[in-house]
Amino acid sequence: MLSTKGYFYALLIVLAVARGSVACKDGFSLKVNKIENCAGPDGVITLSDDTAITLGDDCSLSLQGCVTLKEFNTAAGSVSVSKNGREMFKKQIDACKMGSKIPFVKDFLPGGLCPQSDGQICADPDKKLPMDRFKKMMGIMKGSIGIELNLDHDTGKSCIKMEVEISK
Repeated sequence: MLSTKGYFYALLIVLAVARGSVACKDGFSLKVNKIENCAGPDGVITLSDDTAITLGDDCSLSLQGCVTLKEFNTAAGSVSVSKNGREMFKKQIDACKMGSKIPFVKDFLPGGLCPQSDGQICADPDKKLPMDRFKKMMGIMKGSIGIELNLDHDTGKSCIKMEVEISK
């Protein structure tokens, strides 16, 4: 069984995949069936409607779209992951404390995850994120994956739900 840390890293990969279906030379494909900003319009962290990903032939990711942020200093809550309808884990997290330990966060937020001011962070679609260190996890994650991220901030709540299919 994959460790909680491994699933969390896999979750972060999947959180980057926001719309569409992609495949690479290793034969893996990712298809996002649903993404929802479940905190509604008042969510502190929300994904734009045009968020998308391209998986290159070399299995690297190129992201596009934006994350809209409302000011916050704290971000603690839970992440849960289910596979084929069965909950694999639910873990309490403090995203501010995890900060740059989360893969790729330092690429997008060099100052760390917390605090944040009002604004948008948009991906550079020309920037590639190498996925070599995660390839082994993709086989384990094959199937229907459900992800729910709930965060409580000092200024409100964030919630993102996704349903993703990973196949080879």
